[in-house]
Amino acid sequence: MPRLSVFPRIAALFLCLSLGWWLWKGIVVLEEPEYITGPAVHYIEKTAEETGASNIVAAILFDYRALDTLCEATVIYTAVCGIALLFAKSKYRKSSIGLSFIVKRGLGFVVPFLLLYAAGIVLMGHLTPGGGFQGGVVFATATILFCIVYGSNFEAAKINPKAKEFIESSGAVLFTLIGFIGFCAGAGFLANVAAGFPKGEVGSFLSGGTIPLLNIAVGMKVGAGMSTIFYSMVKFLEVRPEESPEVDKP
Repeated sequence: MPRLSVFPRIAALFLCLSLGWWLWKGIVVLEEPEYITGPAVHYIEKTAEETGASNIVAAILFDYRALDTLCEATVIYTAVCGIALLFAKSKYRKSSIGLSFIVKRGLGFVVPFLLLYAAGIVLMGHLTPGGGFQGGVVFATATILFCIVYGSNFEAAKINPKAKEFIESSGAVLFTLIGFIGFCAGAGFLANVAAGFPKGEVGSFLSGGTIPLLNIAVGMKVGAGMSTIFYSMVKFLEVRPEESPEVDKP
């Protein structure tokens, strides 16, 4: 192997080992706090009572600072719109025939469990670790696997890109509408229990007021958005100027 190709790898290995060593040193010097102070005390003691959610992180994201979460979701929406506009002139082209028959059949067995897992993360986000952001990424993983294993043309034919855009936009609209319900109730934009949403019994599936609904909205937005971003970029990479302009409509 030529020395020029070996040197960057050695440098990269040295850099990774150095960063890992610094990270380990930073973890070692961390001390476990003897007591909790500040807003964390309120969240730990009052979250279940005030929101009905068992997952404190979900309650913070979709109740105490729901407006910030809406802004974060807007960033994803803006990124999706920008990438879609950037690659809008790219045409659908036949990608490779995908991977082997065994991999395709294996994916067929895996995808139902993957979708079920993603749905569980989204729907149980107010009770257990997870939520719309995490579940949406798992949903997007399923479509990305379709794109890799079967080719982007197959994935586009089965899941219309327009449908993804509709789902992604619907998630944003749902999030905003839930916020306006609280505004109309006089409790403020994105208000939860104060706006009259049922808190439910802590630990039950039907609890947390607006938190499960906002998890679904974010899951729709993140899942469809990440899938759209991946497909738009793969479609662009598959364009080969030297080839004939073959167009394959989904």
